[in-house]
Amino acid sequence: MGVSTPTGPVRAASAHTVLFDLDGVLVRGDAFALFLRRVAFAGARLPLAVVLLVLLAPVAAIPAWRLRVARWMSWVGLWGRSAERLRTELGRFGADLGTEPGRIIAPGLRMVQAHLAAGDRVVVVTACEHTLARAVLDTIGLSAVELVASQIDGPKLLVHNHGATKLAQLAAQGVRPPWRMAYSDSLSDLPILDAAEQAVLVNADLRRVVRARRLLGDRLTTVTWNDDGPESPVRDAV
Repeated sequence: MGVSTPTGPVRAASAHTVLFDLDGVLVRGDAFALFLRRVAFAGARLPLAVVLLVLLAPVAAIPAWRLRVARWMSWVGLWGRSAERLRTELGRFGADLGTEPGRIIAPGLRMVQAHLAAGDRVVVVTACEHTLARAVLDTIGLSAVELVASQIDGPKLLVHNHGATKLAQLAAQGVRPPWRMAYSDSLSDLPILDAAEQAVLVNADLRRVVRARRLLGDRLTTVTWNDDGPESPVRDAV
């Protein structure tokens, strides 16, 4: 429990492995946070969400507590939903998100398609919830892409696929370092970026580039993926 079963065709063992984050790389914004805001806290729960945000804001300002606050908010938003109902809502929301204008980062999608066309084994590894992430990927034509994601059972968090946990979850699915490339927009993914022969930081500000460069050195490439523009690689940003 905690990792998904690979979908799509089984690729040759010699195929290169390429990892992609979801939020900020293929999907603009935080997909699960959007679900909480638009679905979980909709209607009668909206005032509760506002109160919680006000009360927890000082705690959330402390970096070490941000993930815990996010888990609290998630549990409150999902409380009272059966596992079956929640899966249905997450799947529907993910499919809708995949067709929402401007939501999909087109250069990221084209890059995944290019890797697939080259015969690479592409794995999306994300902190987003599995059912939601799978629905997005299927909707945008990436049903052949493997997925390693967070797992929940009703409101209960089983696996939060974040930071170094991604390495363990990938290993459980037979994906072990080193991998050819890894794409992410977040420094929380430094563990998987560091295990890549080539690490790609997407739409990063100078602070993130500087921090990543200290660890990754010349293995780091930065790209700017605009709404409709072409990929813009910058290998020596700093």
